[in-house]
Amino acid sequence: MVFTGRLKKMAFENVGDEFRIKPNYKIELANSSINFNALLGHKIEIKFLGRITCSACGKTTRKSYGQGYCYPCFISVPETEECVLRPELCRAHEGIARDIEYAKTHCLINHYVYLAQSGGLKVGVTRYHQIPTRWVDQGANRAIIVAETANRFTAGQLEVALKESFADKTNWRNMLMGISDNVNLIEKKQLALEIVNNKGYNFTVPTNSEYSITYPVELYPKKVTSINLDKTNEIEGVLAGIKGQYLLFSDGRVLNIRTHTGYEVAIKSTI
Repeated sequence: MVFTGRLKKMAFENVGDEFRIKPNYKIELANSSINFNALLGHKIEIKFLGRITCSACGKTTRKSYGQGYCYPCFISVPETEECVLRPELCRAHEGIARDIEYAKTHCLINHYVYLAQSGGLKVGVTRYHQIPTRWVDQGANRAIIVAETANRFTAGQLEVALKESFADKTNWRNMLMGISDNVNLIEKKQLALEIVNNKGYNFTVPTNSEYSITYPVELYPKKVTSINLDKTNEIEGVLAGIKGQYLLFSDGRVLNIRTHTGYEVAIKSTI
């Protein structure tokens, strides 16, 4: 069967529970929804049809910026504002934003500062309603919430303070190879709180609830080779796993679906 349409990041249904998360992935193309968990162990083909469409304005673009935008939209839409990657630069609490109405629902709401094991322990920030989506998207195996703040800026301040002791980037190669240290998350949370307590930051501390995520992976690669549709417009192979926003093929190649947002493709499977 062949499905065609524009790619966007993989969605998932949690078939586990609140604290033991098991994502069932799907890719939605036009009016079709493909259950990718069901394709594990089977050959799939993904062919780039030569057109990229901006997620914001819908126009055709020669290159995708910021995971799915043409350049004019990339430098103007609120979804790509500087504070998306650097929350400490958010100014929505001062009434300053590309779109203040957007900021009211994305920046001026409760945020979590968390620690997650994602190829190594890292600190991160996310909106309260993005749990567990944020952790699944970055391929985290385990996570714990360190602090809750009233807005994105304060969460960013905490993250900056914790960057001196914790990494803030995902080691994507280790993540895709299934490499993860078995650290005590509660102890690491207490260490993080010792760093930021009594420093003038305004936050509350949630309970010590740990989250675990089990991904549909039959075989982790010993070495990963990143591929993309710009260099190879037709990719085929046996699907060995799905983790984060990556498809893992049995030969060690990996494809990041989210970075191809807006790409028009045809997907063919053997089932």
